[in-house]
Amino acid sequence: MATAGADKSADKTPHKKPPVGRVEAAASEGLVVVGVGASAGGLEALQSMLSNLPTDTGMVFVVAQHLSPSYKSMMVDLLEKSSTIPVSSPAHGERLLADHVYICPPNRNIELDADDTIALLSYSEVSHTPRPSVDMLFESIAQIKRDKAVGIVLSGTGTDGSRGIRAIKGENGFGIVQDPKDAKFDGMPESAINSGNVDLILQATEIGEELSQLIHRPRPLEDEDEDEINVPREVYRGIIFMLKKHCKVDFGLYKENTILRRIERRMTSLKIPNSTAYLQHLQNHQDEVYLLFNDILIGVTSFFRDNRPFEALKRELEHYIKAKSDNVLRIWCVGCSTGEEPYSISMILHEILGERISEYVVQIFATDIDKNSIHYARNAKYPESALKKLPTEIRNKYFTVNGEQFEVVKKAKANVIFSVHDVNSDPPFLRLDLITCRNLMIYFNVELQNQLLATFHYALHVDGLLMLGQSESVGVYQEQYRALSKTAKIYQSVFFGKQLPPHRKSRVSEQLGGLASPVSQPQTLARRSKLDREFATLIGDTLKEHLLPAALLVNANHDIIFTEGAHPLLVRPEGLPTNNIYKNIHPQLVVDLRTAFHSLQNGTSNVDIGFQPLVLEGKEVLVRLLLIGLTRPSPVNTVTVIFAQIEQPESLPLGTRVDSDAPGGDTLAMREQHRQLLRTKEQLQDVIEELETSNEDMQSMNEELQSSNEELQSSNEELETTNEELQSTNEELQTAYAELRMAYEEREQQRNELEQLRIKLEQSNSLLEEAERQAKMGSWLWDVASRRLDWSKGCYALFDFDRKVFHPSPEAFIGIAQASYREALERHLTDLLHNNAKQPFIFEATNASKETVIISLEAVVSFNELKQAVKVMGSMRDITEQVMFQRQSEGHKEKINYILSSSLTAAFVIDLASQSVEYINPEFNKLFGHSLEGLSATSGSELLELFHPDDRSATAALFKEVARAPRGTTSSASYRVKTASGDFLAVHANHTVYEVDETTGVANKLLVMAFAASS
Repeated sequence: MATAGADKSADKTPHKKPPVGRVEAAASEGLVVVGVGASAGGLEALQSMLSNLPTDTGMVFVVAQHLSPSYKSMMVDLLEKSSTIPVSSPAHGERLLADHVYICPPNRNIELDADDTIALLSYSEVSHTPRPSVDMLFESIAQIKRDKAVGIVLSGTGTDGSRGIRAIKGENGFGIVQDPKDAKFDGMPESAINSGNVDLILQATEIGEELSQLIHRPRPLEDEDEDEINVPREVYRGIIFMLKKHCKVDFGLYKENTILRRIERRMTSLKIPNSTAYLQHLQNHQDEVYLLFNDILIGVTSFFRDNRPFEALKRELEHYIKAKSDNVLRIWCVGCSTGEEPYSISMILHEILGERISEYVVQIFATDIDKNSIHYARNAKYPESALKKLPTEIRNKYFTVNGEQFEVVKKAKANVIFSVHDVNSDPPFLRLDLITCRNLMIYFNVELQNQLLATFHYALHVDGLLMLGQSESVGVYQEQYRALSKTAKIYQSVFFGKQLPPHRKSRVSEQLGGLASPVSQPQTLARRSKLDREFATLIGDTLKEHLLPAALLVNANHDIIFTEGAHPLLVRPEGLPTNNIYKNIHPQLVVDLRTAFHSLQNGTSNVDIGFQPLVLEGKEVLVRLLLIGLTRPSPVNTVTVIFAQIEQPESLPLGTRVDSDAPGGDTLAMREQHRQLLRTKEQLQDVIEELETSNEDMQSMNEELQSSNEELQSSNEELETTNEELQSTNEELQTAYAELRMAYEEREQQRNELEQLRIKLEQSNSLLEEAERQAKMGSWLWDVASRRLDWSKGCYALFDFDRKVFHPSPEAFIGIAQASYREALERHLTDLLHNNAKQPFIFEATNASKETVIISLEAVVSFNELKQAVKVMGSMRDITEQVMFQRQSEGHKEKINYILSSSLTAAFVIDLASQSVEYINPEFNKLFGHSLEGLSATSGSELLELFHPDDRSATAALFKEVARAPRGTTSSASYRVKTASGDFLAVHANHTVYEVDETTGVANKLLVMAFAASS
């Protein structure tokens, strides 16, 4: 059942403790720890819950909210504004305080450690599930606090928290879930509800009030003592009957306190004050029956639980498989819960057999009465928390990542067959090599435990293995099971004689009014010991009464079960040992003894066979047997006491002697009658022996038929299980085939699209690389959280760096810049993160050839909703040539300006594009009286107004002609220029192309040198 694997040592705690569902925060009893799990939409739910939380609950709240690991969390600041109690982010090892809320920091897992302290765990490997893990938090709280643990699942996507809340319920804790209709995202709440491990479904604003009521709510059941819960017997029977009627499972042979605690927890959830009212509620609400049923089945299990027993099991299986004559392995996992145990055994077999496992027929029957657990186990998908204690080698070998969960690989699943099965009533699987039943029998009373041990013994092969839980043992079945490992609780079956199916009978059915299933009542050693004492007393009293020196006690099968005194009439036969009275008594007494037993069966209370002459130890004696039938309670029932009286002939009166010398001794006729009587006895003995042989054969056939019938029932059960698996597999295969076909078509389409995209991407990359090469530029990406800096090929080319040698980073990037620019570059990168940078940023760097390159840096920054920089994307461009050319041009211009300024000839520069005067020298100002400021307003067609109207067309034609000439070409012309006073002055001028547009080859600027013409 689903309780398999659960460690319920808390149920055995001798000190007084509160009932399930009623938690108390008294300092003497320790803190009540409330684990809270949330994901998407969890902030709003937490604010609603904490704003309505009473300030005096005495509880401590530990919150695991899925967060991004790449930036500093603002959860504490946001929740502190609305919370009624203090909120903080804990440090590792910090001790919890009541009425406080602790928020897990980003990129950590938070768990509860011993002494109510916080454990913050960091993992170096890649995580496939959100962090912090709610399951890990809940499981740690359940393990440390047990019944003082509360789990709350709020808004979020995925299934995180479902497994953890099951662990809390398994330790008698309390489970609360936010109403999916109230949650922004209902994934996590729905998953927890579907697991069947939830006590209350509430809106976020109602959770605080309900927690306060849990603290102060009185116990629903009155006057219970510390070990027993007082529920009237008729009410308890009624509840058990309702469970059996609707769920088809009989809990009559389960330990009552375990069932009563589950009942009380449901009553606490429903706020029902007494058990009678709860029974009435069950009768009126059938769904509550199934909720109680699921509550009873809650258990905790894990892969390789309590690792050491599995290490011992692996050693014993290695020895067993090595000694096994065939290649068939049949294993039964009883109470498999959610499947971790059978999958663990499958992994062990793969480790033992390796590649040889394909040569074996391996069947692992995993059974449980909980359909939900079986369905979960068949999926073989588990959260990361279920694997946290597994070695990395086992995790990588037997699990694959499936979304946010880990799935058992196909080779480990292929050998496991899951089935719904009630070990209390359904036929067992037979011809088994191993049975594991761990921490299941601790929930059963002694009668049901004995039935299971007898059933397991019958189902196992000779020398088959049985593995029990740490709190379980074979009890009084010491002769049937030999301990291989006492610490790991691994036993080997031992057989004596024929293997018979166990009988199922129990008086508990009568005690519960026929509600309980029949349970076997084997002859245990403890009961034999008690019966031995009773039989010894019985024979002693009878001897005192009849004054006989020797006696035997024989059961209804004519087997000797007890002897008293020295018995010279008993012999030890050849062959296999037996306790049959006819095989162990003196041969001459067998016929008379059979006749006496026949008389007893016909109703005679006692039979005296009279004195018979025998030879014992070479002496003739007279022997008399007295048989007395007695009736005893079950399981012995009818027994027979046989007293033997052995006398010497001379000790008896003459009338009892068979002596030829006695008065009236033997005659020839008497001797003949005696000879015929002996012959008749011999013949009768032969017939009896033949009848015994026939009877033994018939009995053997009957036993074989019984065994065959049991095997047929078991085979039928296996066939039904296999059929169910085949149907399920067939449906899954059909679905998988359709999905695969669709996936194949989609994949083919995607492959074609990807191929086209790949070609386009390669072309784009080639063009981009060529463009970067031509433009002497490169692109870069900086991930701020991880401080990772990625360069394109163009960036490496800018500095002539080898990609295999140089690894970019913010520090290395700053180091490339020349010393005088490093501080400014670092300040610029910092300003980028704060959105304060001016762009572009130009700096000088040193390449691999120790040459100076001038780089222009530009970037775009991405920010999150908290206005924190997340990524920086930018480009670098080599502008060395442009800068050098610009510097040369500026120097050249400065020289020309100096020359022109020093010249005695008037000079001016015309910008042909804008048709304006760009520069004049002092001599031009002296000659014409114009200033540069005054001429700046003259542009376009107005420029020609500086020339005489008769000269304007010729001058315009001159400018056009010169514009097409190469740089340095000079043309001469004469024309009249307007002076500042409005007069026109005739000049001779040389027109030289001063600057040319590199892209069009057309002159941009024209240098004119003019001097006054002579009159």
